[in-house]
Amino acid sequence: MSDPEGVGNGVHVHLSLVDLEGQPIFYDPDRRGGLGLAGARFAAGILEHLPALCAFTAPSIVSYLRLKPHHWSAGFGCLGERNREATIRIPPLVELGGGDPSRQFNLEFRAADAAACPHLALAVLVLAGLRGLREVLPEPPLVEGDPSELGEEERRRLGIRPLPGSLGEALEALEADAVVRSWFSRDLWDCYLSVKRAEISLLEGAEPKEACERYLRVY
Repeated sequence: MSDPEGVGNGVHVHLSLVDLEGQPIFYDPDRRGGLGLAGARFAAGILEHLPALCAFTAPSIVSYLRLKPHHWSAGFGCLGERNREATIRIPPLVELGGGDPSRQFNLEFRAADAAACPHLALAVLVLAGLRGLREVLPEPPLVEGDPSELGEEERRRLGIRPLPGSLGEALEALEADAVVRSWFSRDLWDCYLSVKRAEISLLEGAEPKEACERYLRVY
């Protein structure tokens, strides 16, 4: 993000899985949104650990200028069909030429940007999703409309949580999530936290515009 008043530009991650025979497992035309049970549980794993995952998928100070409602990203952790305010979105299918819809069906993770290391971001998303499958987590509801316009009680009923409001909050969520911490060696864990804390320290007190300009020069 180069303009703190703009909507920013994310690098959304599209995810799908196939079985050992190479057949897609996320799609089920008989279920709402076309999302099969495996895909729903995969999404549940990501949402379960979402605050901690943001430390890897949105790892800069200025990432959090974008992660709020109406900024072409998301401000709340939820699953939705064609819902651009949901962190995990089911994109529309393009039904042309008689193609197999299961081959293009995927889940779009929207709380990511170009400051992320693609290897770490993809790794934590896949590991979280696979945990949702292994632990048979309850499938999340498909949220319609803007979750920011729902009352707090309704969001709580639907299991919708706000995303971290800053990199510092994301790092705190990461430190509190023992499952996500267990995916990393001690050396990598210590290195990542120290680098990110140094980044926060270097930009302490900077106005959003200045922070954006400094990131623009670096990236």
